[in-house]
Amino acid sequence: MYFSSLDTRIDDTIYKNLRLGFIWASKVSLITLMLITVVIWVDFFNKENSNLLFATVNFGIQGLLFVFGLAFFVQNKTLKHYRIISSIYALLFGTTWGGAIINLNNLGHAYVIVEIVGNLLFLVVLLSFYTYRMAVYLAILPILVFTTWYSIADPRFNLLFSFTKLVITIIIIESGRQLLFKWFTTRIKQEHDNKRLLNELTHLSFTDQLTQINNRRFFDFAIDKQITHAKHHRTPLSIILIDIDYFKLFNDTQGHINGDLCLKSVAITVKNSLLRHNDTVSRYGGEEFVVLLPNTDLNGACRVAKRIQQNLEKLAITHPSSDINDFVTVSQGVTTWQMNQRPNQFINEADSHLYNAKKAGRNQYCSTKE
Repeated sequence: MYFSSLDTRIDDTIYKNLRLGFIWASKVSLITLMLITVVIWVDFFNKENSNLLFATVNFGIQGLLFVFGLAFFVQNKTLKHYRIISSIYALLFGTTWGGAIINLNNLGHAYVIVEIVGNLLFLVVLLSFYTYRMAVYLAILPILVFTTWYSIADPRFNLLFSFTKLVITIIIIESGRQLLFKWFTTRIKQEHDNKRLLNELTHLSFTDQLTQINNRRFFDFAIDKQITHAKHHRTPLSIILIDIDYFKLFNDTQGHINGDLCLKSVAITVKNSLLRHNDTVSRYGGEEFVVLLPNTDLNGACRVAKRIQQNLEKLAITHPSSDINDFVTVSQGVTTWQMNQRPNQFINEADSHLYNAKKAGRNQYCSTKE
């Protein structure tokens, strides 16, 4: 099962968070621009002000940028170079709002409205872009420059006040960004650890501890899933039920330690005989194994059974107590799923063919067509 690293997970989540942040910031900016435009038109409609039309046009162009950003980032797609795109958009965001602040000041709203809009934008940028420091500062620096400039130009404030305000604003923004980012990364780490633990528990619950292949629980889960898939897509599905010949005699004469080693070797050999990643082998119980072959007809399953026999012959595990061979052999029952056949019926049919293989002399496979 694919499980991404923590760094990859953090990087993916940063982009997803940034994308949502850009969408939200664009929406807030569009609403704010509309409100500002309405307010300045109400205030200056009956007054002579040459900057009114110019400011409205600039706000309109700025609004188009936010509409474009909204349309672009609302698409749920992964950008290969999202940091570059994010930096460009953040810079455009800050620069256009800096221009808006200039227009507001030229209209005569001066320092108070500049402060209100500036503080609102700092909050929007912090909440939207905090996962990427570069985006935060590319967005706030143009705004910060213009708001600081107007505080310097305001006769009510001296240079020390403007500088102090600038430093405090940066400290507050960076402190807030670090706090949010720490919370953000902590949550991702917790989620990553939880998923890793869940994967490990799932692996343990689906793994046979002796042979380290899948266990009966995995097979019961997988066969239900594969039957549903085969029924829906009308594709073939086959299984092979495998039993080690005279394994009890092997245990009695060779000892249980060697018996365990034999089971491990057979399990690995069967697993290595499967050439596709979606073909699985599970320990069905005792010395029995079951192979599940999705999208495989009876002929294909028989070829797999034959390959298993050939690979076991090459392995040549000595079995002095066998009545049919000097080496460990297996009997196999092969069958293909029939429409509307329940899992227990499917397995019982394979078990019936396994019985026939044993009855016919073992060290062979039997299938539906035989």
